[in-house]
Amino acid sequence: MALSGSAPRRYAEALLDIATEEGAVTPYRNSLEQLSRTLGPDMIRAVRDPRVPLERRRAAMAAAVKDEPKAIRAVVDLMLERDRIAILPDVARAYGDLVDRREGVLIAKITTTAGLDDAEQRDLVGRLEQASGKKIRATFAVDQSLIGGAKVQIGDRLIDSSLRTQLDHLARDLAR
Repeated sequence: MALSGSAPRRYAEALLDIATEEGAVTPYRNSLEQLSRTLGPDMIRAVRDPRVPLERRRAAMAAAVKDEPKAIRAVVDLMLERDRIAILPDVARAYGDLVDRREGVLIAKITTTAGLDDAEQRDLVGRLEQASGKKIRATFAVDQSLIGGAKVQIGDRLIDSSLRTQLDHLARDLAR
C-alpha cells in the first residue's frame, strides 16, 4: 500500500527536478493540473484497456499530450507503459504539494456558514497571511451547521471560531 503514495511522489520529484533545471516549475504545474482534469476516469480506463494494443494506446495518449513539455510527455508515456497512468492525478497533486512546500505556501481550507464573495475571501486570506507570515492558498466551503463564525484548517492545525463550537463548549462547561 505504501507504493500508491510513494510512486506519485517519485514521479513528481523527478519532474520537479527537470522543471527546476528548465526554469519551468509553474508551467509544469499548470500542465499536470490540466492533464489531471482532462484525463478523467473514462479516458484512463480506455488507455488501460489491455484489449487495445499498447501502440494504439500510446498513440492516443501522445495525441492528447502533444502540446505538453517533453518531460511530461515522457513521464506520461512511461506511466502508460507501466500501467500506472491512473496515478497521474496523484502525481499532479504531489507535484503541487512539493512546489508549495518549497515556496513556503500553506494550504488552508476555510469553512464558513455562508459563501463569501471574492473581496471577502481575499480579505480573509490576507489576514491569515499577515498572521502567519506565509503565503496562503485557500479553498472555501460552506457548512450552515456552524451557525456563525468560521473554521480554518491549515495543515494539521484547526482554528475553530464557529458559533457551533462555542455553544458546545458552553454546554460542556454548564454541565459540570
